[in-house]
Amino acid sequence: MHEPVRLWDASRSFPPPDAGTVPGIRYALVHRQTPDFQFLHEPRIAHDGRRLLVNFSNAPRRESEPAQVMRGRRSADGGRTWSAVEVVAGGFADGRRRHETAPLLVREDGGWALVGRYDFGSKNAIGMEIWREHAGTGFFAPVSDGVVVPDFIPFVAPQRLRDGSWIVGGHFRKVTTAAVAISDGADLQRWRVVPLQTDIHPGYPETALAVRGDDVLAIVRPPAGPGSTALAARSRDGGRSFGPLLPTALPMDDSKPFAGVLSDGRAYLIWNQGEPRRDAMWIAVTEPGALHPFARVWRLVGGHPSALPADLAEIAGTAPAHEWAYPEAVEHDGHLHVVFSLDKRHCYMATIPVAALA
Repeated sequence: MHEPVRLWDASRSFPPPDAGTVPGIRYALVHRQTPDFQFLHEPRIAHDGRRLLVNFSNAPRRESEPAQVMRGRRSADGGRTWSAVEVVAGGFADGRRRHETAPLLVREDGGWALVGRYDFGSKNAIGMEIWREHAGTGFFAPVSDGVVVPDFIPFVAPQRLRDGSWIVGGHFRKVTTAAVAISDGADLQRWRVVPLQTDIHPGYPETALAVRGDDVLAIVRPPAGPGSTALAARSRDGGRSFGPLLPTALPMDDSKPFAGVLSDGRAYLIWNQGEPRRDAMWIAVTEPGALHPFARVWRLVGGHPSALPADLAEIAGTAPAHEWAYPEAVEHDGHLHVVFSLDKRHCYMATIPVAALA
């Protein structure tokens, strides 16, 4: 009998009594809803050594409509100001297909985007394309001849394995199976998919990863339902095989999580847990050198508008609650930059001093 991965000590309450706000955190608006692009969700972020790059899924009216594209902005001053909006992955003329997600990777040979292509409908995934930032123009363009990984959609930034390959978490088989994809060495146009489950996930099995060498922790969005907890599985061979994907003791809304490993060796997790759903977002860290369990917890953002930080007060409106969702993060120069969507309308970024997560 397999034991679930110990993400959280089941004897502890959640949130713990000492889960306060991260000291020194600041917030910035990346992009606000506009009349011609009213839907915004699924932000992604990277840093190329000079600038932050953020992209987001954008549509004229609603989620998953055929006109949905990936657009983005850049910042050279840590998010205080942003460039004009650019198209990262454009749309299609057939009135059916769309681009909906584009995790970013910056490595020695430049910037890359792993772009998800869908047909009409929220679960009709076609597969993953590879786009690259053009050295001359600075804009992204496709380098793959169509889809390079059929039926797999990437959902988090790729991370490097010990052998130089890249691993990315996502979902597979028409959004029914949590999975990872592993590149053939440094070649981003050749991948193989490793499913994390043999049963059907009834929701959206979006998969986050924390990677150290060949040790991979996968944390998966749970199906909707009362008392939902994070799903998790562990690999010790670079994602080539995983133990069983099982529910854990960590409470988690049915919303995309994000995980990674800080430069000081601690793993971190960003996720939603609150009432109403997605009304609070949390960040937790492990002890140094460990991928789990998560020990310290802070509230990243959330709560009633009257309790919002001053930096976010302008978007509070009159609603009794907000949806802060779909985090993605990158560490640079002693800070963790976390982007997230607000009410599927706006993109915001929280900047956290890594030293404050102690």
